[in-house]
Amino acid sequence: MSNKMFKTSSKCLNMALLLVLLLSATLSVAICAPANQSYYGDLDKNYYSFYGAPDIHASVQGNGQLNRGQTSTLSLVLSNQGVLQGFKTEVEVKSSGNTIDQQLNATLQQMEVENVAGVLTAVGMVATLESSNPDILIKTGPQEAGSLPTGQTTMQPMRYTVEIGKDVPAGEYNLTLNVTYKHLRNVIYSADAVDDGTGNLSRVRNLNASYWYDENVTQSIPIKINVKEDTKFEIVSVENNMRAGSGGALKVTYKNVGEIPAKDAFVRLNTATPFSTTDDQSYLGTVNPGETAVASFKMSVDKDSVIYNKLYAINSEILYNDNYGHQQITDSLMIEVQIAEEEGISPLVIGIVLAVIVIIIAGGVFYYFNYYKKGKKLSLKKEKAN
Repeated sequence: MSNKMFKTSSKCLNMALLLVLLLSATLSVAICAPANQSYYGDLDKNYYSFYGAPDIHASVQGNGQLNRGQTSTLSLVLSNQGVLQGFKTEVEVKSSGNTIDQQLNATLQQMEVENVAGVLTAVGMVATLESSNPDILIKTGPQEAGSLPTGQTTMQPMRYTVEIGKDVPAGEYNLTLNVTYKHLRNVIYSADAVDDGTGNLSRVRNLNASYWYDENVTQSIPIKINVKEDTKFEIVSVENNMRAGSGGALKVTYKNVGEIPAKDAFVRLNTATPFSTTDDQSYLGTVNPGETAVASFKMSVDKDSVIYNKLYAINSEILYNDNYGHQQITDSLMIEVQIAEEEGISPLVIGIVLAVIVIIIAGGVFYYFNYYKKGKKLSLKKEKAN
């Protein structure tokens, strides 16, 4: 076979072998061969060692702002920015001569080169979002993200449910996305050459490939989120002079412990038995962060249904306008009150008082009949004697 014919045949062979390579690479991804597998082929025929690995980055879709006291969805996108850092020639292929073995070695060497992209591809990615803050909870478990070649971004975002505690201060917080994957480290090929009868390579047979993987590679990627500034109210004191049957005044002091003023705020009550009111709203005005305001209500208390000294909770909520003029409403703020039983005169006291009254009356009668009347009779006798 002439050199020209050999070159043409080599090109066709390389294309065929490349197709085989792609099919075998796809199969290797599917079966995820472990690193300690048995290697096929001649380990002395490793032509190149490649240095590099995937480099996974994550970005938050949107502004990453979450609301305090709410459960939200955080969408993350992964990208692979891995680069080839270098390679090392392990077996030199002689350029002189044109034996069938040299032609086979050159073909297998080229096949190894075609695997460079696989070294930088993250295979079987699993991403787990974690929080070290006990008031920020991740409600979604690990998510599979498939395989990602270098220079590409995941087509679909991974969505995680994040619960922000109601007492978390506004500001920036760090979460951690742990991405675990494997990637190709090297490939060794072996094959038998088929002579065309003239000492040139016509094709290969008994092609074997061994894939080396770095298993369970983990990258920890910081994810920044922001807990939005907001208005937040707390009850700081309750003044209650309500009495069963007569009612009274209920005064509640609210404090804005958030970061944003509440404008044109007013409190609205939701009462239940034994309480009632015809005055269920109280205007607070503008309450700036750190300020307090007092809401007053005229209340009635049903004497027949009240349970004395029981701790009742009256539901209140605050409606206000935010910085954009939109009306907002707080979560329920529970006002805890008790109705004390009015103190009356005890039966013992009543008995003692009655006993004293009886004694006084009896003493008066005794005095009247034994001293007053006798004295009067003696006076009359003395007057008659004179």
